Amino acid sequence: MQEEEDPKEYRWESGYEKTWETIQEDESGRLEPSVTEIIQRTKRRKLLDREASVRLGIMRHVYIILDYSQAMTEQDLKPTRQICTLKILEDFIKEFHDQNPISQLGIITTQNKVAKRNSDLSNNPQRHLDCIKKLQDVPCRGEPSLQNALEVALSSLRHLPPHTSREILIIYAALTTCDPGEIIATLQKVQEANIRVSVVGLAAELHVCKDITKNTGGSFSVSINDLHLKELVNEHLEPPPASNKMDHTLIKVGFPHQINADAKPALCMW
Repeated sequence: MQEEEDPKEYRWESGYEKTWETIQEDESGRLEPSVTEIIQRTKRRKLLDREASVRLGIMRHVYIILDYSQAMTEQDLKPTRQICTLKILEDFIKEFHDQNPISQLGIITTQNKVAKRNSDLSNNPQRHLDCIKKLQDVPCRGEPSLQNALEVALSSLRHLPPHTSREILIIYAALTTCDPGEIIATLQKVQEANIRVSVVGLAAELHVCKDITKNTGGSFSVSINDLHLKELVNEHLEPPPASNKMDHTLIKVGFPHQINADAKPALCMW
């Protein structure tokens, strides 16, 4: 007698049952309302998860690592991933310096298996805007290297004082990374330097990127369209929660203090 099949399903099997029913069309046959609902639902969930009272690191040092490989020439973001991302970064840089006046920003690109520091850490937004303008004429080629890009950012961030927030924001389009060595070793150095790494993907979820963000306390997300990409990038305008490893020493900012001295004060009369 043939044994009866077990009617129970595994979670990963039942989770994909009739997934097309969650996609809805509007009157013109477009899927835009469904995508918008996904974005709004994600924003509401993040607002609910946010802690009401948390100490923020307002003195920030942020490096933006931009994937400049062949994958950035794809046209799923109009006109291309490269041009769309650069336009979003222009607005991000302007808003970043308005909301974080005592913070510094830098830009790193990776292509052809190497990484280059295009703009050093600075609180001058015009310098970074000029860098973005020059990058519009730079062709996207080859494969990126996450390890080399992290090493370039690490060389600057590791020497900063302990009371500052050290952050890396990676905008990544490729599905691979071509590294000269073991990226786990670089990740350990990033963790030891107390650097927070966040990744915004343009194509798909990568295990290496998600693992980096998980181990450094950052965030990982994948964009759906250009509007969603802008939302994801702008989430990093607000200072992140300060790490428990940061120095808690208060900084004196121009307040007068009393000096006890035995000598009598001297007066000068005209």
